[in-house]
Amino acid sequence: ASALKPFGYHTTFMYGGESRFDNMRSWYLGNGFDEIIDQPCFENPTFVAPWGVCDGDLVERANEEFKKMHSKNQKFATVMFSQSNHSPFEYPYEKIELLKDVPPNSVKNAVKYADYAIERFIELAKKEPYYKDTVFVIVADHNVRVYGNDLVPVDMFRIPALILGGGIKPFIYEKIASQPDVLATALDLIGLDLTYPIMGHSIFSDKKQNISLMQFHTSYALRVDDKVTVIAPNEKPVTFTYKNPATYLDKDNHLTPAPNDTELEKDALAFVVTLDYLYEKKLYK
Repeated sequence: ASALKPFGYHTTFMYGGESRFDNMRSWYLGNGFDEIIDQPCFENPTFVAPWGVCDGDLVERANEEFKKMHSKNQKFATVMFSQSNHSPFEYPYEKIELLKDVPPNSVKNAVKYADYAIERFIELAKKEPYYKDTVFVIVADHNVRVYGNDLVPVDMFRIPALILGGGIKPFIYEKIASQPDVLATALDLIGLDLTYPIMGHSIFSDKKQNISLMQFHTSYALRVDDKVTVIAPNEKPVTFTYKNPATYLDKDNHLTPAPNDTELEKDALAFVVTLDYLYEKKLYK
């Protein structure tokens, strides 16, 4: 938000629940966002679950907000946060064809409803003039559940991400990218010459490396290509070779012990220490 403010962007965080949850409201406002639209801002919602108004109401409201801003030539950047895929998984069941032999209030059906809401949003957006001028990023914050037999279950850190918009040519990025890379890529696509405190690079940048940093409980894993090093408190660092699972359901070991890569292990520790230092000293500002 602070990086886009000099360029005249209005920034918003939109969430169907109460934004005070998980300290989100103060975090977004503290990081320079102009406006929070959360559950109390929705009049006559069509469906309210324990977590807040449904994702369908969220996307309808977002479309209306974007139409208003575009009609005023107001540039905008908005973070929308879905809430359907959270226990007890309540949502307007009639909006989707429920999966056979799966309870309505289940993870699988909740995910299907979230997908429905995203599809609805893109359908609405494509009918509006703002679509051709907007970069849309659809990305998960984490997997449903991170588990496995490996010291760090690297395969469970895989999440879906989709970037689309009026002028974006379709292709699949086959190399490693992480959430900071997704954000850097989106900022690259809007065509501004700006610097930002993101520990990642656009996939179109010459600086982009084939790496990702992962946290699992108190352990950190740094992956470079198919080599993974893991560091943990009071433990010696270890290095592995990673092999992609044959299918998503394959939860066997995917990390094979390899000789210690001292430089990679130092890099992993440097990432953790530096990120913590930058945050504590607020040097990213």
